[in-house]
Amino acid sequence: MYAKDREASPHFSSGSGGSRSGRSATVELLLQQQHRTRTSSHGGGGGLGMGIKQRPLVRPNHRSYSYGHSRGGFFRNRLSLWISGLAVLVLVWIYLKVYGHGYGYSLKNSYSGAGLGTSRPGQQGTKISLGDLPAFILPPVTTTTLVRMTKPTASPGKATGKGSGVKATAPAVELKQGIYIGATNLKAPRFKKSVEAFRGIPYAQTTGGQNRFRPPQPLEPSKETFQATRYGEFCPINDGVVYIGQGENCLNLNVYRPAGLIKGKDGKGQDGNELKLPVVVYIHGGGFNAGKGIERNMASFVAWAEHDIVAVNFNYRVGALGFLPSDITAREGILNLGLRDQQALLEWVQDNIGAFGGDKDNVTIMGLSAGAHSIGHHIMHYANSPRPPPFHKAILESGATTARAVFYPTHPRHLIQFREFLTAINAAHIPESEIFPHLRTLPLKTIVAGSKAVWDKYVDSVTWPFQPVIDGPNPYSNSSHANHTLPDIIPDLPISSWQNSHHLKIPIITGYNTNEGTIFIPPDASTNSEFRSFFKTLIPTLKDADLDKLEELYPDPVTNPTLSPYVSVPNGKGAQWNRLDTAYSHYAYICPVLQSAHFMSLSGISNVYVYRYAATGVFGAANHGDEAPVVAHDMEFLGYGNERPGLVRTADEMISFWSGFVASKGGDVNAARGRRVQWPRFESPMKREGWWKDLGKGRVMVFGEGNNERDRSVPPQERKQGYPVKVESLTRLEREACEFWWGRVGLSEGLGRGEEGGRAKL
Repeated sequence: MYAKDREASPHFSSGSGGSRSGRSATVELLLQQQHRTRTSSHGGGGGLGMGIKQRPLVRPNHRSYSYGHSRGGFFRNRLSLWISGLAVLVLVWIYLKVYGHGYGYSLKNSYSGAGLGTSRPGQQGTKISLGDLPAFILPPVTTTTLVRMTKPTASPGKATGKGSGVKATAPAVELKQGIYIGATNLKAPRFKKSVEAFRGIPYAQTTGGQNRFRPPQPLEPSKETFQATRYGEFCPINDGVVYIGQGENCLNLNVYRPAGLIKGKDGKGQDGNELKLPVVVYIHGGGFNAGKGIERNMASFVAWAEHDIVAVNFNYRVGALGFLPSDITAREGILNLGLRDQQALLEWVQDNIGAFGGDKDNVTIMGLSAGAHSIGHHIMHYANSPRPPPFHKAILESGATTARAVFYPTHPRHLIQFREFLTAINAAHIPESEIFPHLRTLPLKTIVAGSKAVWDKYVDSVTWPFQPVIDGPNPYSNSSHANHTLPDIIPDLPISSWQNSHHLKIPIITGYNTNEGTIFIPPDASTNSEFRSFFKTLIPTLKDADLDKLEELYPDPVTNPTLSPYVSVPNGKGAQWNRLDTAYSHYAYICPVLQSAHFMSLSGISNVYVYRYAATGVFGAANHGDEAPVVAHDMEFLGYGNERPGLVRTADEMISFWSGFVASKGGDVNAARGRRVQWPRFESPMKREGWWKDLGKGRVMVFGEGNNERDRSVPPQERKQGYPVKVESLTRLEREACEFWWGRVGLSEGLGRGEEGGRAKL
């Protein structure tokens, strides 16, 4: 979430709201903002954001509104609504005339989209047609979902972009599943170069009806022609309501490429030769309970990349519909459906990206938070798969396969949450053999409401439901898996896969933000007992000796203020806030990230790079997901004038490294940078048997150190640009903290015991 959105919201105060804690309200707000429809430079159509939450599918009863005590009052109020709407359209027209954003419509949007451990990029406006405007702008509709694709009424035509004076021809592509007509986003202040966008292209069948709680089903061939100018449906998220634009026909993608390189519908260049551009696929975050593909502005990423590339983002199932672990689910062979959706998309890219001018042999997957966790699982999966991996490099931002918890489906936490879900949807009485046939008959709103009921119970403790699980047969899961033909997605404990070298050996960029924990920790915790209680609830098998060691690593600012570096906290936060942020950041994000880099570097991969994002925003911190719009070089966030010059310089450096990594087949981030600052390869300072006190190792790139241009609590005259890029070594605390957390990874995997066998605690 952007700082401006956070600061404008009472959810970010330290106090409680009603019966819910301040932290719960914070995460709830983040979840809600995942599904605000928005325009963005990477696709336009889907929606406008504008800080307005989408309406539920259930239409309000107009009689319940107070239009006045008389019929005259009713009509006066209706007239005022129409006048207000007309005024909005006039302002939109003036905005478009001023900024000259190509041949469609563009609206600036204040959306910030994070979710529960996901990114918070603010997406900007782009060229869309009037038909792409969302439901809260258009007259009421009678359908329950937005139209995803329609047949064009005419052949692709030309449209003139007034801001650039350039004529754009609607791009087209021919696939086995049909012909798709896209749109062109013309060069403008927000785009360094024009970008062609294809939106809402399906990569699998609907997940509704009898396909619910089943693996993604392939599409049938087609010769039809479709408009790919507006977004498809987004997958329902865990917010208790199905919003307009959401539905189960949500497995669709968006493709972005530089304009003017492709001549026809077959992906060949202007000279008639086959074009093979590097490809990057973005996997969204959201804690596996929220999110959608357009959370990252991939059109902007393409427009500002130093190399010509093709980018893809997409939706996958989240919440109970995508991740519903239990012993029954395991026997049905339908665990980790959201990860299977991702793999179906990656296979679709292999089969189809050539038609867009992409190189299927040079694919990078990129993800933030849950997207990065997912990538970690795919790195393990394809090392154990007979199929060749559908990607060749990876960028993992604030995530890893060992991050947070990855249990067996029969871990008591998952079994209890599954039963609570059945109770919430009034299905606890259904015989086990009939549970999933019954769930496929229920209204979608019932599933979503039940998911939210379970989520609410666990959000504050960060012991979230509906997560990926280890789906390989094992002696400890106490479940007999069905004889299904689908390969296991997570075949073993992630730490065991690392230790046994059962992972792909590929180039990676991975990294973390300085303050990963701020949006997850209890905001009001003030005592040492609350500090210990938080981690004991999060990891029940921590022993008292472990908690004592935690206190030693992170000194108490209340009882030991002279030695503790955690005394200073933002206004309204509890005395333990800074301490909890540091400890949780190490546990959930920083140390898992460094563990991935450690094992990759020891496996002989030379192009392993680690970063830290340090530019501060709300709370005076570099929060989880804050780097997202900077990586994308999103000018709606960075500002067209001189609003945030330091962040613009930081964005220049980040997209240079990121796009250089995507473009290089070998994943060399420095290949095309000339004399600019070079990013050192990561060499682990830790041998397999323990820490190696070599300070020349463990070097990371730091982006935005000292920049506070996002922090609105700082007066404008005191805001600093900081350093766009510099190199540092891991700190002593990071080394010692990761030594502690790495030694206890097993407490958050399998049955949560550290060594498998016996009975797990909840």
